[in-house]
Amino acid sequence: MKLPDKEQIKKAQKGTPWDFGNKILYDLCKNHFLHDNDEIILTKVLFIGRIYAAAIERRKNKKQEISDNFYIDKVIPLFKDSELDRRLSKLKNISSVTINDIEEILQTHKYLTGIIHKITDLDKRSFSSKYLHFHLPELFFMYDGRTVNSIRQFVRSVPSDLKNILQSESIDYEYAKYFCKCYYLKSNIENEYHQALKNRDLDNLLIEIANQ
Repeated sequence: MKLPDKEQIKKAQKGTPWDFGNKILYDLCKNHFLHDNDEIILTKVLFIGRIYAAAIERRKNKKQEISDNFYIDKVIPLFKDSELDRRLSKLKNISSVTINDIEEILQTHKYLTGIIHKITDLDKRSFSSKYLHFHLPELFFMYDGRTVNSIRQFVRSVPSDLKNILQSESIDYEYAKYFCKCYYLKSNIENEYHQALKNRDLDNLLIEIANQ
């Protein structure tokens, strides 16, 4: 593998003009972490999905009418009656991700993707990763077609010490591959340059590469 240079990392950590809007989403999810209020569920799902081009209302059957009723009748009950809060509350206790934590993190992503599939007939791995990221930003990497391509410049395949994770049936294989590459790249950057890197910094780095 190869590493980004110091200038690339410095630029990623400097921030972007999107930071103010992102902070609103981080604060929204931090201050309203649970899924026990209809209005808050609606706001979080709408804001994150639409701002990050991963709207949950996009469904396999394009003939299905998209209306506000889909959110009221399908989305809100789905989140409210789910096990998501139990899973997220458990993960909230993780202060620094280790290899031993990865499978449980991936299982939560798979769980959210699975329940959303019930109402959309689609694998919403991108939405799920972004939604979970704003709730626990240092546990979840945001999956996006652009960043998936960008990370290949640094990590071509999942490292051998992480490959056993991909054998689990309780994870989404595509997201798991991406997650493991991100985890490996982030760890190596931190070891090489002796500075902490946030998941958002890594996303900034990969998006910048994609934009070039």
